[in-house]
Formats: sequence, C-alpha cells, structure tokens
Amino acid sequence: MNNQSSNSAKSVPYLTAAAIPRQYPWLSEEQSCDVCVIGGGVTGALCALTLAETGRSVTLITSHEIGFGDTSALSTAVEADRGTTLTELTRTMSIDAAVKLYDMGLAALDELENLCRSLDKASGAAFSTGFARRDCLIFTDDPTESELLNREFLARKHNRFDCSFISREQARDSFSFDLCGGILGKACGATLNPYHLTHLCLMRAAELGVNIFEHTAATDIQPPPHSEGSVMVTTSTRRIIYAGKLVIATGSEGLRGILSRKHRRGAALAISHPITDETPGGWPGQCIIRTFGAPKQIYSFTPDGRISAECADRRTFADGMGTALRRLTRRFGQGTGQSAGQSAVLTHLEESIGFLFPAIGSVKTDYAFEREYVTAPDGLPLIGTHRDYNNCIFALTGGRGALIEAQWAAQTAADICEELFPEDMAVFSPMRESIM
Repeated sequence: MNNQSSNSAKSVPYLTAAAIPRQYPWLSEEQSCDVCVIGGGVTGALCALTLAETGRSVTLITSHEIGFGDTSALSTAVEADRGTTLTELTRTMSIDAAVKLYDMGLAALDELENLCRSLDKASGAAFSTGFARRDCLIFTDDPTESELLNREFLARKHNRFDCSFISREQARDSFSFDLCGGILGKACGATLNPYHLTHLCLMRAAELGVNIFEHTAATDIQPPPHSEGSVMVTTSTRRIIYAGKLVIATGSEGLRGILSRKHRRGAALAISHPITDETPGGWPGQCIIRTFGAPKQIYSFTPDGRISAECADRRTFADGMGTALRRLTRRFGQGTGQSAGQSAVLTHLEESIGFLFPAIGSVKTDYAFEREYVTAPDGLPLIGTHRDYNNCIFALTGGRGALIEAQWAAQTAADICEELFPEDMAVFSPMRESIM
C-alpha cells in the first residue's frame, strides 16, 4: 500500500479485530457424548449445530478461541461455484459431475441463507451474520481470454444456470471499468460475516445442550480400553472425552497432517475503511466481482460496508509472483514501485480499487493481511469416512469455498450418524483416487 496506508493498516484479520462475542471454558472434567467435534471454526460450528438438531449429544473442543483459526481470515464473499469455473472443474472430473457440484453449491447457499436468517432473527444479539444475497460478475479485460470466457458462459447457460453475458458495450452502462466480456450470475453469491456465523451457530448449539470448550486441544485419539463409547480423545487439559463418533473439522491444519499430496495456496486481503456511499457508481448492486484469469482477484462489500479486495489461489507469495504481479499492474494501468512480494500484492489490491471504481474516491486500507492454506490436488474438501479410521468423520474444508464446503460437511456428518451415505458426497471421499 502507499506509505500512509502501510503505516495505519492493521496486519490482523479484521473479522476478529472486534470484541469476542462469547468465551468458553477449557475442559476440566471428563465427558461422554454421542459425537465429539474437534475444531472451533465455521465447519466445526455447523457440524455441532446440525448434529445437535438431530438430538445427539455433542461436545466440541478447539485448541484456541472460537473462530480464531482459518475462519478468522476468510473472505466475507461466498460464491456458489467456490471460486472455480466449469472449465476448471472438467480438468479433473466429467462435465456432469462439475454441473452437479455447482448445483450442490447453489443448494448449500440457499441452506446458508435460511440458517443465517433464522440465527439473526432469534439471537437478539448485538451482532448478526449480515447475510445478503449478491449477483456475481466474472470478467476479463484480456482479449486473449475472451473466447475461454465465452465458452464458460455457454456451458453455464446450456446447463440452465441463471446468468447472462456482458459485452464491453453493455458494461459501459453499468460498470466503471473496461472489460472485454463478463458473465453475470443472478443471486449465485452472498456476503456475510463467517466469524459471527460461527459464534451464532455455537450459541444456538449451546442452547441445545452442546458442550463447548476452548483452549482444549486433542493430543491423542484411540479406541477406549473399555466400553465408554467408540473413540477416546485425550486432551491438552489432561481430561478425556469418550464419544461414539468423532468429527475432525480442523481445517487446513487437518489437511496438512493427512494429505500426502497437497497444494500450498495463499491469499492476500485488503479491507478498506467503511464506505459512506451504499451504492457507489460503477458497482451495480454491490455484486461480487471476480477476475477470470489467474491469480484470481475478488472485490466485494463486507456486511459492515467496507470494500474487500482479495488476491487468491496463489501457490505461494514468494515464488513466481513477480511476473503475475507485473501483468496485473499493466492491466490496471498501475505501477506499485515495489519489488514483488506480499506487500506488493497488497499495494496492488488497494490501488486497483481506486482504478476500478473511481467514483468511490480515495480508499484507505484499515486491514491488510495474508493467509496460507493447503488443498487436495483436485481442490475439493475431504468429507466422509476412511476405512483406516474407525468411527471418524472427516470434515476438512478450506480455501475460498470454505463456507459452501462447511455446509456440505455438516449435512454429511449428520447423514453418516444416521447411517446414510449419499452418493453425491463420494466426490469428497478421503479415499478418492485423486488424493492417493
């Protein structure tokens, strides 16, 4: 960022910068339950709530504060396609499977909306999820990408997804930046606060009897020596949890430990000061805006009226960023005046906001931070059971699609506890060939 912003921007995730909504104790006595959930992020919270709603007794433990892991650094923009395209998905699966995955993403978005509306209405708390449905624009300003973008549009239209193609001439009437072409998807995204969603889920879960413990890490998992449940979890507080089943929802850290083949990814986020104009010129409906090329750049509004600019899906920040950064800065007509690297990416994100949306005026960055995570080689989560881990349900999500994947994981965990194994979820199996 420029010197003024660099000196003032906080290098911490903005979601957790405010007061903690609720704190929970650490585990001080042994527990017995139907299901033990390990992980205090949005996936663990959704799993705990969904399982509690089926009438099961649940204990949730996390090694840190609720929502302070991967969830704290998530973007507030959610897209049903999880930041991918049908074209990208068909590199590792059939077109029918890719379309099914997109359909599942849309269904999960609907479920998240219903849940958020219910939580916000019932909580009476001083905070909310801030859920708002949004259109999504995928665009390119590179003529060499126009044909690929058009193919993606035709594939979506052919499969009856609600979208339209935006030509350069049409864009001039609505958007304040030049583009060669774009795909505008109707209501296929949303903005919300995943940290608040996590806390509100657990507040409701606690009302249903879920026991929640912070600063309580799982140090060992074994079959019990006698009859108390099917899984014995030893914790960092030297207390034991006996459970019938175990849900592992530890996010990127869990993936690091389990995947023998994995991709390292990175994301940089710049979060602006609150914008006074609720409908800035050149940004219709506060839609989520995403570049078509790589690395992806995503622009959206946070629930509290800030602009979020994200550079996503980089394998690392240190390797190979120079060429990509120079290409991007040429596109936007900006020069960073810095060497390539983390700070240069954040500088570019801040400057690109002003270039894309000049009507907003000068933009000051309040928060600027990076995060690194890992994914499976096919980019899909690990959800389901594994033959080598008895009574364990994996709910390992991450990356830009974490909120959609968390919804899938929660429902799958509930189904497995009911001894249901939906065929649709086989694509996420921890035993799938693409991750072996």
